[in-house]
Parts: sequence; structure tokens; C-alpha cells
Amino acid sequence: MMERVVLIDLGSNAVRFALAGVIPGRAFRIFDEARVQTRLAAGRRGALPLAGVAATVAAVRRFLARVDDGRPLRVVAAATSAVRDARNAHRLIGRLRRVADIEVEVLGWEEEARLGAIAALSSLPFRDAVVTDLGGGSLQLTTVREGEIVPVASVPLGAVRITRRFLRHDPPAASEIAALRRHVRELLAPLRPTPGGAARLVGLGGTVRTLARVYLRAGRGRRTAIHGLSLDRAQVSALCLRLQALPLRRRRRVTGLKAERADIIVAGAIVLEELMALGGFSTLTVCERGVRHGLLIRETFGLEKQA
Repeated sequence: MMERVVLIDLGSNAVRFALAGVIPGRAFRIFDEARVQTRLAAGRRGALPLAGVAATVAAVRRFLARVDDGRPLRVVAAATSAVRDARNAHRLIGRLRRVADIEVEVLGWEEEARLGAIAALSSLPFRDAVVTDLGGGSLQLTTVREGEIVPVASVPLGAVRITRRFLRHDPPAASEIAALRRHVRELLAPLRPTPGGAARLVGLGGTVRTLARVYLRAGRGRRTAIHGLSLDRAQVSALCLRLQALPLRRRRRVTGLKAERADIIVAGAIVLEELMALGGFSTLTVCERGVRHGLLIRETFGLEKQA
């Protein structure tokens, strides 16, 4: 018996949706997906912005109305870093409960990291790697050894959060870039994300996907799919240098870069570049999947939640 399930990933930069058919314990199939930018991580002093809360609630109502055809529908909603860290998270959670009858699971960082790694493992051929999920509010690091997932850390290096803190000029000033790089190194260096340069780095999140699209749209080879694409450190550095030199109006016109992400891509690219340098990673393998796919796998196969 197939169950209809809606997955809602309340991310720090955007809310993402998936409508899936689930056969418990056996398989699932995604029928519809959507994304709406809401910038929940853009609030001041650790609070969700009211505009972001309103945009998120409206997006949830629209998607549920779109997929409602009268048949039973189960909704699984989860929130990540921005909601987890916000002192006014109740504003969003309460409104979703009142207007859409949705209960939101606020993921701990360990579960968020684990779900991302599950999504990567299910869709890419690897057994050993460091998995990084760079979102709008935070960066998760997870080690995978012989298929076993061990969350390592979550650090406040999300692209929305650090753009707002460090990059105020257009294009960013050299002093701002230098300060951001120092901050990233200070937070990442103690983590020792890999014991040596041979480990594989698998990347999830909008920044990773965007860099891959920009690289491919620039005509680098015949490949068109970004899932499974590997970018070496020199390629990531070149993309970073190109983007940080452009004013925002020109970044918005870069092929492969969505205009709505143009303001935060520089900070995200710098985080990835520094992570590769500190960890000794020679390549970054792109994973198109994310937390909502991990949620779907968890719901389909009855995986236990991370304590």
C-alpha cells in the first residue's frame, strides 16, 4: 500500500518540499518538488526575521494546497540551523501548527548531519568520506567509514549568516575577505576534518550545487549533470576568485548562478575553499541530495533518529 507523504525541509536559506509515494520498508518515489527562498537565517541577534517567517508559512500553505487532491496525505516537517538557534522559533512553529496543522521536528545538529550523510550514501558510490553540508545557517561535518556515519561537528559558517556578518561592500573589500577567511580557519582548524589528504570530500547544499553549475555552464567539458561531479581544489579556488571580484549586479548574470543566491555565493565558496585547504582534500564531489531526501529514507525504512 503506497502512502502519500509530503517532506518539508525548513532550511536557513530556503524551504524545500517533496511529495513522495512511500511503500514502508521497501521503496519511495518522488512525484513533485519545490523550493522557495525564505532567508530564515537573515534575522538580527539570533532571531528569525518576521518576513522570513511569513514567507515560510505562505510557501507551506501553497505547496500543501497544490498537492491536495482529496487523498490522505501525511506531512513530515523538519527545521535546521536557523530555527534551532533562534530564540523566537516558536513564532514559526506555532504558526505552522495553527494555520496548517503541522508539527515541526527541530533537528539537532547530529541528526541534521546524519540525514545529509544518509542522502549522500544512498545516491553516490562511496563507503569512506567526509561529508559536508553547507547551508544558510551552519556547516555540518560528518565522517563515513565503511558506511558507518559519525557526525563530527556543526559550526556557524552558513552562507547567509557569514555574508551578513562579514561582507558589507560590493564587491567585497579585500579586508572583508581576509577577515572572513581568518574566521573560517579559526572555527575549522581545531576540528581536523580529515587525518590526511587521501580522504574524499562529499559536498551537499546550495553553495556546492551552484559552484558546480557555474563550472559546467562555463563550458568545462560535455557533462551536464552536477550530481557526482568532482571539482578539484584549483577549480574551486578559481571559481571563488572569479565571483568575489564581481559586483552583485554582474554576479546575478553569471550563467548557472541563480540571481537570488548571488549575494551569498562568495561567502559560501570561501568556506568550501578553506575547508578543502585545511583538510587536505584534493577534490569535492557534488551531491544534489539533501536533508529532505534523508528524511524520506528515514520515513520509508523506519531508521531510528539520532539521540
